[in-house]
Amino acid sequence: RQSWKKSIDFLFSTSGYCIGLGNLWRFPYLCFENGGGAFLIPYLLFTCVFAIPMMILETSFGQSFRSGVIKSWERIPIFKGIAFAQLVANLYASSSYIIIMTWITKYLVSSVSSNLPWTSCENQWNTKHCVSLLTSHNSTNNVTLSELGISAAEEFWSHEVLGKSGGLEHVGSLRPDLVLYLSLIWIAGYFVTFKGIKWSSKVFYVTATLPVVLIIVVTIRGCTLDGAWEGLRFYLYPDLSKLMNFKVWITAAEQVTYSIAVGNGMLLFLASFNKRNQNFCRDALIIAAANAVTSFISGLAVFSSLGFLATKLNTTMAAVASSGPGLVFIAYPQSISLLPFPQVWSFLFFLILLLLGFDSQFVQVEYLVNFFIDGSKRIRSRRWNREILGALLCFFNFLIGLSMVSEVSIVLCKIGSLRIYFNKTFDIKNGGIYVFEIFNRYGVAGWCIFLLSGCELVAISWFYGLDIHFKEIESMIGTTRGKFLLKMSWKFISPVICMAVVVISFSGFKLLRIGSYLYPPWAQCLAHLLSVSTVIAIPVYAVYIKLKSGKSFAQV
Repeated sequence: RQSWKKSIDFLFSTSGYCIGLGNLWRFPYLCFENGGGAFLIPYLLFTCVFAIPMMILETSFGQSFRSGVIKSWERIPIFKGIAFAQLVANLYASSSYIIIMTWITKYLVSSVSSNLPWTSCENQWNTKHCVSLLTSHNSTNNVTLSELGISAAEEFWSHEVLGKSGGLEHVGSLRPDLVLYLSLIWIAGYFVTFKGIKWSSKVFYVTATLPVVLIIVVTIRGCTLDGAWEGLRFYLYPDLSKLMNFKVWITAAEQVTYSIAVGNGMLLFLASFNKRNQNFCRDALIIAAANAVTSFISGLAVFSSLGFLATKLNTTMAAVASSGPGLVFIAYPQSISLLPFPQVWSFLFFLILLLLGFDSQFVQVEYLVNFFIDGSKRIRSRRWNREILGALLCFFNFLIGLSMVSEVSIVLCKIGSLRIYFNKTFDIKNGGIYVFEIFNRYGVAGWCIFLLSGCELVAISWFYGLDIHFKEIESMIGTTRGKFLLKMSWKFISPVICMAVVVISFSGFKLLRIGSYLYPPWAQCLAHLLSVSTVIAIPVYAVYIKLKSGKSFAQV
C-alpha cells in the first residue's frame, strides 16, 4: 500500500479536503442568519466536543490498520456495512459537489469578458423586468425603479447559468457550456488522481494553500472599501437571543459536520496512508483550527464587500445580505462589479472557490478508486486496473452529473434580497437544479450523515472496545493526553449529539420544496429513498453476516 512521502502530506491533503466550498459558500450566510458573532459559540463548541474527537477517532482507526476502509471495518464484522454506506454517501457527494464547481467555472469564464455579463440587461437571457445594478447605482431614484424588477445578477444566475423549464417533471435539454465545464473538471480530476496519492499529494500543496492566500488578499481588499466596517459589524454583531433557539445549535452541528467531513469515512481513508508513528492528534487540532479560521476569514471577505455594496446603493445591510446561499452567486458578484477593475477581482474570487472545490473533489475520486482496489485482490494485482477503474468511476459520476446540468424551472416567490432596487417586489428565487437539490439535501447531508457518525462511534466504543483501541493509539504515538475526555466524548457525548440530530430531523419533517415549488409526491419519495440508501447497508450487512455465520448478533 502506498504511503504519504512526507508526514506533512497528510496534513495538506486533509486540510485541502476539509477546507472547501462550505467555508466560503455556506458559513458566512449561516453565521449571519443565526446570530452573527453569537453563532460562533455553538460552532466552536461543537468543533471542540464533537468534530475534533471524531477526527481523532477516525484517523487513529484508519492509521492503526493502514489497509483502507473495507479492511478497517473488518475488525468489527457486524458493522462492516458502515464501509458500504460510506461508499454510497461519497458516490452521491462526488456526483453533486462537482456541479457547484461547474457553476463556479461558468462565472470564472464570464469574468474575463470586457463587460461582466451580470451587470447589464442587454443580454439575450434578460427579461423586460431586468434592472441593471450600474443603472440603479447612477440613478437618483434607485429605490422605486419598478414594481416588478429583477437584478441583472439574479437573471444571469437564474436564466443563463441554470436555464429554465417547467419543473422537475420537465427536465429539459442539456446545457452545452455546463456539460463542457463538467467534463473538463472530471478529466482534470482523473489525471490528478490516476497515479495514486504520491502524485496527487503534490497538487494538494497548491490547491490547499493558494486559496487561503487569495482569501486573505480579498479580505484585506474588502476591509479597505467604503462601508466595509458596517458590513463587518452586521456580520459579527452577536445576537445572543438567537442562542435560545434550538435550531441554531442544530445548524451549527450540521455546519461543523459538513465542513470537517466527519462520518463519511474520508478521514479514515486518508489516515490509512499514514506511517505508523504519525501524530494524528496534533494534525486533527491543526486541521480543525485551520478550518474554523478559514470560515471566519471568509465571512470577513464576503461581508466587508457587501457593506461596500450597501453603502454605494444607499440601502441597508439586511437587504443586501438576505439572499442566503445566493450570496456567492448573486450578491457578491454585484458588489464586485462596483470595484475598479471588476474583472480582476471577480476572476480572483471565483478562482478561490474553484480551487477550494478541486482538492475536495480530488480526494473523493481517490477514495472511490481505492475503495475498490482495497476490497479486491484481482484489481489490486493488475498494473493497469487502477487507471481503468479510475476512468470508469469518473465517467459514471459524469453521467450522473448530466442530470444536474439540464435546464430547470424558475419559481416566483417573495424574498427580500432585491429590496436594494425597489420597495415592493416579487423576485425570482432560483429553484436550482432539482435533481441536484435532492442529492445535496438528502444524499450527502442531514440525518443520514449523523446516523453514520453515530454508528461509527457505537461500533468502535462499545463493540470494538476503547481499551483495545487506546492500546493501539499508545503503540503509535505514545501516551495520549486527554484520554478521559476522549473516552467520554466517544462513548457518550458524541453519540448523544448524533442521535439527537437524527431525532430532531425526523420530528421536524417537512415536504421538500424550493421557494413556492413543491416537489411532486414521487420526487418526495425518491429524495427520502436516497437518504435511506445511504445507511441501509449497515443493518442489511449485519443481518447478512449473522445469517452467514449462524451466530447471534452479540457473538458476531
